[in-house]
Formats: sequence, C-alpha cells, structure tokens
Amino acid sequence: MRRSILRAGRASGPSGAHRRSLSTEKPDAKQRWSDPARQPSPRSRFDRLIARTPRFLRPTVTGLRDAPVSHITAFLLLHEITAVVPLFGLAGAFHYGHWLPPYFAEGQWVVAGVEKFGRYFRKKGWISEEAEAKAEDYTKHGEARMVEETKASTWSTRGEEATRWLVEFATAWAVVKALMPLRIAVSVWGAPWFATWTVIPVRNALGGLVRRRAPPPS
Repeated sequence: MRRSILRAGRASGPSGAHRRSLSTEKPDAKQRWSDPARQPSPRSRFDRLIARTPRFLRPTVTGLRDAPVSHITAFLLLHEITAVVPLFGLAGAFHYGHWLPPYFAEGQWVVAGVEKFGRYFRKKGWISEEAEAKAEDYTKHGEARMVEETKASTWSTRGEEATRWLVEFATAWAVVKALMPLRIAVSVWGAPWFATWTVIPVRNALGGLVRRRAPPPS
C-alpha cells in the first residue's frame, strides 16, 4: 500500500521536463536585467544625455565624449584668455582715457582688487608701500575715480603714477570678474573650435617631436 501511494505521488508531481522549465523561468527573468546585451550601453546613455543638453552646449558635450582631454584643455585656455586679455586691455584703456566706470570703481570688488594687485606690485617692486596705502584709501572711501579726475600733469611722481595703475588694474579686474558668466559661455561655445585648430595640432606636433627624439628600441 505504501509503495502504491509513493508511485501515485511521483506520477502526479511535475515531470522532468516541466521541472526543468520551472527551474529556468526565474533565471530568465533575472537575465532580462543582468544580460549586458539587453542593458543600455554607457555610450547610448551618454547619447541620451546629449539629446537633453541645450543645443549650444551639444558640440562641447560631444567633444568631451570623443576627446575629453583636448576639449577640457581648450576650455581652460579660453577661460584664461578671456580673463587676461580684457584685464590688460581695460586697464590700458582706463589709464590712457583717464576714466573709470563709476559702478565698478566704487564697488567692493575694486577694494579686493587693490589688495590683490597691491601685494603683487609691491613684491615686484613696481609700487611703494605708501602708494599702495593711498590706493587702498581711495577705494575704501569710494573715491577711486578721483585718481582719473586729477589732471595728468599733476601725476609727476612715480608713486602717484603707480597708484593710478593699481586702481585701474583693480577696476579692470572687477569688470572681468563681473563678466564671468559671459566668459564661461564664450569658452564653452568656442572650446570645440579651439581644440580642433589649436590644442589637437599642437599636441600632435609635440607627440611627433617626442617620438622622433626617442631612442630606437634595441
């Protein structure tokens, strides 16, 4: 009797083929998430990111995917160029035009700029401590424009001329600092072009020079 019951239980249980199908159902469900062929590749995810990026930034984002080092280098170089060139250009224009923009010349950024450039100028020996203190006094009291309102003929001594240059560089630095968003936008926009025409050719030329000078393998 007991043997007949066991036989009946085995007969009513799942067959071998059915058991194999049950054992493979769960791994198949898991494979939908673990199979690399069914998962989106990092490149496709990056392509979707590019599609969501604003149109004017897409060339830069695409460049960062294809050549990240050259495009990041181009962006950093452009960011510095858009700071240095306007800084010296504005300082020269303020100096020879005997004019300072009132909004920038009376702000706190000019005070910070005088302290910043004052230390550097004094370290280089271009300005005396007295001239630096005079420039700080002008800017802290909101009277930076007085250095330009004074007639040029009265700026006869080296110290007074150095005070003018210091205030003018500080004002130019304040203007460049205020233009930071525009500088970033220009650098982002111009990075692909700058990398293609400047960074990559220079990198290739230097790489070729290094390879030519490298000793032949023994």
